[in-house]
Amino acid sequence: MADAIDTVYAREIMTSDVIAVKPDTSVDEVARLLIQHRITGVPVVDDEQRVIGIVSEFDLIAKRGRVAADVMSRDVLAVSEDTPAETIADLIVQQRVRRVPVLREGRLVGLVTRADLVRLFALTRWTCVQCGYFERGFHRPEVCEGCGGREFTLQREPPGM
Repeated sequence: MADAIDTVYAREIMTSDVIAVKPDTSVDEVARLLIQHRITGVPVVDDEQRVIGIVSEFDLIAKRGRVAADVMSRDVLAVSEDTPAETIADLIVQQRVRRVPVLREGRLVGLVTRADLVRLFALTRWTCVQCGYFERGFHRPEVCEGCGGREFTLQREPPGM
């Protein structure tokens, strides 16, 4: 298990200004939002900001309906702000989804997408304490390929490095 200092949480990488729609939003409006904002899906929320579904590009082209509720995927995986990024990466890979809503007390506060995880991957690395060898990934390596050491720290690189 990673130390708290070596863990990146959903709240650190999520998009907090989430574009969401209501169940009665027309599929035409959903399509316009996806194109306008260059995104691949939107959460569908009720009046209390509880996630009740997600409409993705796939849903729009594969399903028929007039409003978001008609075409949305209803089985939504969600996480809390305190969920480690590595757990989210595992969910996205295993469940083959592109985005995971982030909830606080059951209400939408953010979204973690595959792009957010790629950004994290590019800006962090596990560095061996003994020799300085590093590797990228969401999980702490067990053994350093450079020296066989077993102690690593999670380093964050500034953008542009």
